[in-house]
Amino acid sequence: MTENQEQTNSEQQVEKSELDLQKEKIVELENKNSDLNDKLLRTLAELENTRRRSKEELEKSSKFAVTNFASDLVVVAENFFLASENSPKEEIAKNPAIKNYHDAIVMTEKELMKVLEKNQVTRVFPINEKFDHNLHEAISQIESEKEEGVVLQVIQSGYAIAGRLIRPALVVVAKAKS
Repeated sequence: MTENQEQTNSEQQVEKSELDLQKEKIVELENKNSDLNDKLLRTLAELENTRRRSKEELEKSSKFAVTNFASDLVVVAENFFLASENSPKEEIAKNPAIKNYHDAIVMTEKELMKVLEKNQVTRVFPINEKFDHNLHEAISQIESEKEEGVVLQVIQSGYAIAGRLIRPALVVVAKAKS
């Protein structure tokens, strides 16, 4: 081999090793680019999930913000129900003043229930319905001709706000006769 050929071979080897280095660098940069794209997509997905969760939490918090207030107010509503149910029927028929007083209690009860329903607070009064442990709390069972598990008596009404229970209904449930 001549000196020119050796120099050409040497130059070719240098060029080849430079090409190999460049190829390795390209592969390395492509891998880095791929990793960065993956991280970017993951970060964008996480950001979107955070936005969605924040929006859901905000909606939930605004929906259930009145829960404590509603819990206190349902006691007042129940007192109106008790007052209207236990008013002396004979006296109402005889005395117009007592009738007017009774009518005022019933009207106030209805208005209060409208306000509660407007704010998604609903009364759970499950008489003659199947017992549901998600909404009712059984305080006793009585033997009955009715199907087992049917609510016979409501001791205290329950309430829910936007489908979430804030107070269970206290009930008496039917059990099969022995």
